[in-house]
Amino acid sequence: RLRQFTLLVAAACSLAWNPRNRNRSAIGLLFLLFLCMMALTDNDALGVFSIRSNGKSGRDPLADLTPDQRLSLLKKIYGTWTFYDGSAEDRPKTPYMTVENAGNPYLDLAEDKFPLESWQADAVYANHFLDAAIKLVRRGQQAIFSTYHGYGLSDVHVGEDGETVIYGEEDEDHRISQRLTMFQLAEVDLNATTSAEELQASAPSWQNKGGWTTKRSFDGLGRRLRHAITTESDFVVVITGSWQTMGYGGNHAWQSMPGVFETLLKGLFEKIGVKLVVRAIGLPPLPDLSIEEMAEVSDGGKSTFIHTLGWSSIYGSDVDMVVWDDYGAIDDGNEESAHKLDDLSTQMFDLFARQALLSGTTSLPFIWGGDFEVLRNLHEYADVDVGQLGNGLVGVQETTSEKTVNELPWAARYVNCPEKMQDTCQEEAHQFESKCWIDRSDFTPPTPQLDHIPIEHTAIGWRMQQLKGYTLAYNFLQATLDAMYEWSEVTILQGFPLADEYWHMGEYIKNVQEKVKALDEAVAPHCFMLEETMNLPKRLCQHRMKGRTEFTPRALPAETSIRTLIDPTQVPKTASNLLYSPGGDVVLNPLSKVPTGEVDALEIFDLQGEKRLRQRLLRARNVTSIGSAETHGVYNGVNVPYRRKTIAISPGEGWQSRYSYGDGCDGSLSSSSSCGGFSSSNCLMEGHQGSRGGIWGNETTGWLFFHGISVENGFVALNLEIGGRDHATRRLALPESLPDSFVFEYTAEVVKGFDADISKVDRTITTLDKDKLLEKMQQSVPGTGVVVVYDDIAGGEAKDISIGVRVTGCADQIECQFAVTHVYWS
Repeated sequence: RLRQFTLLVAAACSLAWNPRNRNRSAIGLLFLLFLCMMALTDNDALGVFSIRSNGKSGRDPLADLTPDQRLSLLKKIYGTWTFYDGSAEDRPKTPYMTVENAGNPYLDLAEDKFPLESWQADAVYANHFLDAAIKLVRRGQQAIFSTYHGYGLSDVHVGEDGETVIYGEEDEDHRISQRLTMFQLAEVDLNATTSAEELQASAPSWQNKGGWTTKRSFDGLGRRLRHAITTESDFVVVITGSWQTMGYGGNHAWQSMPGVFETLLKGLFEKIGVKLVVRAIGLPPLPDLSIEEMAEVSDGGKSTFIHTLGWSSIYGSDVDMVVWDDYGAIDDGNEESAHKLDDLSTQMFDLFARQALLSGTTSLPFIWGGDFEVLRNLHEYADVDVGQLGNGLVGVQETTSEKTVNELPWAARYVNCPEKMQDTCQEEAHQFESKCWIDRSDFTPPTPQLDHIPIEHTAIGWRMQQLKGYTLAYNFLQATLDAMYEWSEVTILQGFPLADEYWHMGEYIKNVQEKVKALDEAVAPHCFMLEETMNLPKRLCQHRMKGRTEFTPRALPAETSIRTLIDPTQVPKTASNLLYSPGGDVVLNPLSKVPTGEVDALEIFDLQGEKRLRQRLLRARNVTSIGSAETHGVYNGVNVPYRRKTIAISPGEGWQSRYSYGDGCDGSLSSSSSCGGFSSSNCLMEGHQGSRGGIWGNETTGWLFFHGISVENGFVALNLEIGGRDHATRRLALPESLPDSFVFEYTAEVVKGFDADISKVDRTITTLDKDKLLEKMQQSVPGTGVVVVYDDIAGGEAKDISIGVRVTGCADQIECQFAVTHVYWS
């Protein structure tokens, strides 16, 4: 080809240089030379003109290959998973990874209790497994990097034999260097680094790389992973934060950071015998906030408080890793200030972290994110594994102009932008892609569907959501890789199964939890300050809390609903609402497809010869697939029926469960198909699971009783909403909206057993008029109204507590409706 082009250029130059033709052919010669340059540089020059059209890219270096040739080339470059157990039939048929066999609830099996035929003790199997798993994890990291830097191939074409694929490769050392810089996870010595300012000096720009952690912490994450692989257990990740970081306000659930993380890694971990469980526990933005409240929420650190007081129930008691991302929504361009919290938020995060660490009896989470000083105190004084995540932005090529943006990989466009391009990059068309409904012939939604998900101010678009999800995934894969390398190195010398000290978790968990409980104000003061700022007793910083709520999503939703505490005679009746669930023909969201010609990380992970979906594994979540099911205890009526009742200490009637998405929402993407798709929805394909449900009543509904609350540390509290929904979210307007006649009453009595007849319990009624209620109710965070109804500082022995609540004084006003959204206890 080069020889042909050279002859063509030489002939043209000879003709053009003739004096008679020189003037007439100058322009033509220049144009011819330009065409020759484009031909010689093949596809690279064409990238100047490429645009995204019909889902295709003009940058595809593999465009000239057949599907089989393309697949063969990718397998050659990245490798593929071919491992299988050749001795599966010889494995033990009797379960041996059991609590009974281990002699402990952690499944910490002693070396001599592994059957000789078990895979953990089979040196041939285990060595091959570790080798294949290491290659798989490394391929996953390469796939993530390639999404933002391409395959690293050039001049890809088929040889003269019509079969051999010939290509050039970018320098491998250079790509490795770029990848390590992009996702660099700084190793910090927290004994020497005592402040966020010192952290910034020792690990500059960690926020825009992989983040930071400590060697001991990262080793601890590796230990958890080895334990999960050895015991073939679930590995549970909770991701929580503000509505912006959870992807609300313009994105589908699968486009959010948690959704990206789950979609990307779930299949990989299935291959190595681990079920990766991801719970995205977050809430949509509160409507109708005042300017002051919006500013307060934007400061960060307060979005997770409403669930913190019931951590072990709402987030789960089986969590191995927590990602907390509730930093301020307003970016002032200062890397250091972007991760700072105010005093109240720091106190709340300290309580959040302690509750996370105390939540489980057989698990202990690694904590990513939060306030630096709190993380350091926990690490140094309680041996907690901690770190803060970055976003990998330093490794994304800049979008310098509209003219050159299409030269960048699709995922990298409009992400890393200089100041002159900020306005262009932040245009909604560049940051958000969504679709509420795909038309189909067999069904028309009862509610007209929006064209796209409404975009909220300060929402974070899918591009940054994806980058943060990929950065989290890369770090998680690095921990997995390090864990397997150590496993391999140790067993080369010591043999199989892996020695206990490298994967057992029991003593590890007990050590940390005992030290967290022993932390005092002198070394870790922030949590204890909540007694002064929010009137919460200090003992909550040292004891596990439980809870129930009607908010979604939540762990084990059918078991953690408030309705499980209500006497059967008072449980709100189930109302039938149309709920969209898998069934019928599936119509996929076209936005889920990675454009042709762009690197598809999932394809590299799997290498099965077909384009994958950005939300694969989760088809049920983002489809227009129709079925019907009944919600559980969900009622969206407009008004509670008003009628006078005789005041008495006996269960009332007419309480209603409202505004909840029901018991199908556990925070995983796979549960989205059974969560939130009501007939009243105007965007059925959104996929988010956040709802603020509650048990609603007014004066006419009388007393509502909760029982079955087993208290060990003498504490019970409720979260209340008072007034119609518009009033309930406006705490600053509450004093003006409530009539002076409003009265809130509650009882809290010790009962014998869960089945006690609550109507026969002698009760002491505490009565709070409007002013006393507003004084007692802690509303430090918009959307919360925490009222402590039982506080026995003596604590000690376990007691069964029955709680009753009602309002009086204004039966015929919407402002006097109220709801219990959470019950907390310890």
